[in-house]
Amino acid sequence: MQPFLPRLFCLATGFCLTFLSAFSQSQSDVYSLRFSGFVRADAIFDSRQTVEAREGFLLFYPKKPVYDLNGKDINARPSFNQYAMTTRINATASGPDVLNAKVKAFIEGDFTGASNAENNSMRLRHGYISLQWAKTRLLAGQYWHPLDLPEMIPNVLSLNTGAPFHSFSRQPQIRVDFKAGKINLAVVAASQRDYVNNGPQGSTSVYLRNSVIPNLHGQIQYKSSALFAGAGLDYKKLTPRLVTDSLISARESLNCLSYTAFVSWNPGKASIKAQYVYGQALNDHLMMGGFGVSHTDPVTHKRIYNPLNYHSVWVNAQLHFGHWQPSLLAGYTGNNGSGEMLTGPVYARDVDIGYVYRVAPMITYVNGKFSLLAEVEYTAAAYGENDAYYKVINSRETGNLRIGMGAVYSF
Repeated sequence: MQPFLPRLFCLATGFCLTFLSAFSQSQSDVYSLRFSGFVRADAIFDSRQTVEAREGFLLFYPKKPVYDLNGKDINARPSFNQYAMTTRINATASGPDVLNAKVKAFIEGDFTGASNAENNSMRLRHGYISLQWAKTRLLAGQYWHPLDLPEMIPNVLSLNTGAPFHSFSRQPQIRVDFKAGKINLAVVAASQRDYVNNGPQGSTSVYLRNSVIPNLHGQIQYKSSALFAGAGLDYKKLTPRLVTDSLISARESLNCLSYTAFVSWNPGKASIKAQYVYGQALNDHLMMGGFGVSHTDPVTHKRIYNPLNYHSVWVNAQLHFGHWQPSLLAGYTGNNGSGEMLTGPVYARDVDIGYVYRVAPMITYVNGKFSLLAEVEYTAAAYGENDAYYKVINSRETGNLRIGMGAVYSF
């Protein structure tokens, strides 16, 4: 009997392996999991100190002059740094249809962390579930805010992707898209997580959470083989405080409206993108803006708030010559002040700046999955004084020249 046992074991093992292989093959026909991403290394040089995040890689604009006792500008000092923390990995999973819809789950992370203190730590960029029917898509999870359209992301080296002119914000959301021919209608209800507004309690999502109403956005898009264009309207209600300085319950809130128009034309070996945003309290998008107090009750200390208004526009053009891809970004954002006089605290990003502009030519060499990038970026900010409506007067430009280089290998 002993020789029979090894043969029986071999037969049983072979049957199990054959069954598992067949089962695995059948499952692979239904389920799939794909990984991709890239490894990236960057180095930057700035001609002066800057307002930044992520140890300087996410640049906003130059710091304003601050003079020592001898009249020397303290911030007129260059800096240099290197990074690999934008290295990224993502996974896409799909499976059997759910409710007659194609289902997909997507997760993406990099190593820029949630703040400067967490640089080189893994953080969630995107994480969502998508259900796709014939004409309708339902998305739930963390994804680009609808002011950040993937088709409209500028081609730049910097981590800011064009901020503060171009919106930069990923938020937890529920999104519904309805497509009819070349027209797509999108409706979004979003919350806040990593990108939040500033207020009496600092930078936190509590101002939107306590408003109960999510950030609402509606958008219409047109898309053909060479043209992508559209417009959107964004509504956000913020509740700065629940109690006054006199410990009296308060129902203080403000309504913020923003709108955008955008167009992208890509006929083949050339492309051009442009977007305009008129925004209220969009500092949760790494843009300029915020809000301030226009009236305070002398007895209860209850407040009335008004948003600051900013307009932003940017243009990005790119050409393709074999392995070489030259491109240029030009952007401008301006402070249009408040609709009412502001008499109390103001919660905003650098309200003493009248305008910011940037010109950034870049050259990219692409060879398969390997790329080399070199960019020269000049950004100027006009610092001045605020009038009663928080428009900026007596402004004077301060500029920074950034030189950046990067290497990317995708997989």
